[in-house]
Amino acid sequence: MAAAQSAGLHWAVRASLDEVGLLTTVVTRTGPGGTVTFRVPGPSPRGRQLVSMWIDRNPGTPACLLLHTTPDVVRASAVLASGGRRYVRLSPAIEGFRIRFGAAPLPDEDPLTGVEIHSRLRGVRLIELWRPPGRSDCFW
Repeated sequence: MAAAQSAGLHWAVRASLDEVGLLTTVVTRTGPGGTVTFRVPGPSPRGRQLVSMWIDRNPGTPACLLLHTTPDVVRASAVLASGGRRYVRLSPAIEGFRIRFGAAPLPDEDPLTGVEIHSRLRGVRLIELWRPPGRSDCFW
């Protein structure tokens, strides 16, 4: 469904329906240390929500952002603390699931602060990540 590559690592994202008909997202990360496959927590976007996101933050590997978006989202970018952006390549809309997938590697030295999405139906939206107040040494 989606793939990303950075610093010798490759992430592949697959989706299927589980035994009770719910969407299951599986990520496979391949690199010099071998291959790891894991299920991604969190559902697809619901109600008026345009996107749900998850970040693979395995120690010793670059972070990778995974997005589930509604089909009307046509473009997405990771917004970094420096103000820079990383384009998130989205899969074609999978109408059976009413979803798109996207993945992008994230730099260790420039933390993610939000995601900007472009929806055909609702325009441009910036989704900022929540950070706890008053703790400059904490990221989440």
